[in-house]
Amino acid sequence: MTTKAKAVFLDADTKTPIPHDVDEKSMLEGNILEILKEPSNKGRNVSGRSWKVRPQKRASSLVKTKVNNRTKTWDERKQEKLARQEALELQSELREERRQAKILKKERRLENERRRAENEFKNAQKSAMELNAGRLKSTLKAMSKKQLRQIKKTRMNSKTGTLEYVPAYAK
Repeated sequence: MTTKAKAVFLDADTKTPIPHDVDEKSMLEGNILEILKEPSNKGRNVSGRSWKVRPQKRASSLVKTKVNNRTKTWDERKQEKLARQEALELQSELREERRQAKILKKERRLENERRRAENEFKNAQKSAMELNAGRLKSTLKAMSKKQLRQIKKTRMNSKTGTLEYVPAYAK
């Protein structure tokens, strides 16, 4: 919980004091004018154009002030390191969960395919028995084109070594 501190601002036009509540964390200690007037360790622009903003991308060209040049305590650095480690652990846990979910999904899919193939094989055996009940010729003649297309034959799969049903005219 942040604590509130009383601060006084001066009105720009009337110069009257205005009381104001401010978070203690956001308050700077000391006189702000002295902090801002503090000379930087970099000199003036060679061109003399003081209004040009100095690029602050490289560490060598940074204008160092009391605010941005503050060093961190050992405890702060340890806390940051712990927070980074926790974030990395959480990230790896999430990655592992996703990987496990993917593996489970693949296993379930393979099991369903195997079960589907077994059921297809059983159903085909039953229908083959019905066809070969001594009246194959009349049964085939009575079938429509669509029904004839549904007739399948067994073939040994050379990769897996299992029996599978394929269409009658498949290569």
